[in-house]
Amino acid sequence: MLSGLGGAAVALLWLKVGALLGVREVCNASYLAGYIVASAVLGAVLALIAQSLWGLFGPPSASALGGETPQRHELRLVWGASAFPQVFPLLVLLPLDLLIVGQDTFTTTRLVDPVSTAWAAFSIALGMSALVWSLFLLFRGVGSATGLGRGRALLCAAGAVLSVVIVVGALVAATLLIPQGAGCPT
Repeated sequence: MLSGLGGAAVALLWLKVGALLGVREVCNASYLAGYIVASAVLGAVLALIAQSLWGLFGPPSASALGGETPQRHELRLVWGASAFPQVFPLLVLLPLDLLIVGQDTFTTTRLVDPVSTAWAAFSIALGMSALVWSLFLLFRGVGSATGLGRGRALLCAAGAVLSVVIVVGALVAATLLIPQGAGCPT
């Protein structure tokens, strides 16, 4: 459950950060509420798939690095527990984002109201802080579950991040095969 919530929170954070950096765009704002919900659901599903993948190659990675070989469910439990800080952005920041800024916080629309702009910046900063906290908990949890020292635990935990990159990369590669036509590039 926590992994899915964490994935949803990271997907919504990506909507905000991606719009801020200009690496994505919103072509049709009429379906924005559905787009936000679909992004959160997709983030949750991708996180659960990546967590399962990590459960497969995490234990062999730990033993290859000289640590104890944990059970698959132990590393998946570490992943889920480390996602707990992501509950705050999802359950607290999301409603506040929608109340204070509205749906524009998830689009590339320029925020002109100083209160909305300040809140959007604060919300992104809190979301990024929760993500960094989750990554730190993942690192510490992997070290605890495997008995690895800091450097090797960091390498092992990087495998969890790699599993996310693999799953998201596969999705991006699959979407590149879909003809764009006159549709939105993102």
